[in-house]
Amino acid sequence: MKNLSKVQKTIFVLGVLATVAGLYGKFNAWEHNDYFPIFYVGLSFLWIPFLKSGRTCSLSYKKEA
Repeated sequence: MKNLSKVQKTIFVLGVLATVAGLYGKFNAWEHNDYFPIFYVGLSFLWIPFLKSGRTCSLSYKKEA
């Protein structure tokens, strides 16, 4: 996390908080429609900061012709 920008760190922290809130709701007998969207968004926010920010597409798995 040393190389992440301030915005990326903020999104990561929001993801952790949303995931914890979703787990709290699951184990405290919230209805599925109440806790699952929060949990899903939290998990999505956890990996978003680690995506490459460049607009170029890297196709390193293809061989050059």
